[in-house]
Amino acid sequence: MYIPSKPAKYRLKMVMICDNQSKYMLTEVPYLGRDQSRPDGGIPLGYYYTKLLTEPYHNSNRNVTTDNWFTSVPLVQDLLDNCGMTLVGTIRSNKKEVPPEIKDTSSRELGSSAFLFTDALTLVSYVPTAAKKKNNVLLLSSMHSSPSLGQTGKPEIIEFYNKTKGGVDAFDQMSAIYSCGRSTNRWPMCIFYGMVNTAAINSWIIHSDNISASGGKPLNRRKFMQEVAKAFKKPWAVQRLNTPTLSISLKRVISDFCNVVRERGNKVVLAESRSTVAYCKRCPLKKHRKTRFRCIRCDASVTAMLCVSIVRGNDVRKRKQNIKSYIIVI
Repeated sequence: MYIPSKPAKYRLKMVMICDNQSKYMLTEVPYLGRDQSRPDGGIPLGYYYTKLLTEPYHNSNRNVTTDNWFTSVPLVQDLLDNCGMTLVGTIRSNKKEVPPEIKDTSSRELGSSAFLFTDALTLVSYVPTAAKKKNNVLLLSSMHSSPSLGQTGKPEIIEFYNKTKGGVDAFDQMSAIYSCGRSTNRWPMCIFYGMVNTAAINSWIIHSDNISASGGKPLNRRKFMQEVAKAFKKPWAVQRLNTPTLSISLKRVISDFCNVVRERGNKVVLAESRSTVAYCKRCPLKKHRKTRFRCIRCDASVTAMLCVSIVRGNDVRKRKQNIKSYIIVI
């Protein structure tokens, strides 16, 4: 679809719901436009997509924050009465439920607020202090029931909306900063690139929460994506290293990337270097050879990266628990 006001003017529109605190993307569906063939095709699209996206969280006493494309009085009332959820969102002034008296700002001062109440809903009209033409902002809430003002002088509904409205925008921003998307004329590929971006962001959020909960320092998003890409590439790179017709220069590049060396008998040995060095247990003492590699089976430091005890099948001693680097013979 074509949206001239957006940075990406031509794109596939996806409607999503995100957690406000972590920015984790919970549910996402493609925007397909109005379809009268649906059983509920007569309801507004904002109403339809809000009910669809929030369906897994009905009767959970959660709140959903929406913009004016989604918000309507029937939607807010339906979520409150039948779905066990509250809604806070901006609402357009042309809605038939909005009375003309609350839209008139000619006699109102900057920073003033006007409230309307029903049994379950609250409508607030706020004139920002920075407004030049006294344009008001209309918000509808089923979560608030009093005309309370916050410390900034704004209504609590406005402050709550400003705190919780940025989940989807922050997720879109993260997708744009580090994106795996490529130029393509095939819409299935656009969907696939979006799925990969979503999986990368959600997995990084889970990683950050788990590491922070255990008292560690999580990786930043760029480093995390690099480690994920390396983890996906490494098995295929090692497998490709066994190709007989592979050039020597390419073998060297793959070996450096995977910490792989070629030994006699055309065997591939995989190892990861440690931060400390130790004397090789297999070399003569006169050689004084130091190495950063250690055998996974016998816990012996080796320079050749091919442990004799593994080849002979001798389990010399049990592997220590604090070993961070190891050698695998393939």
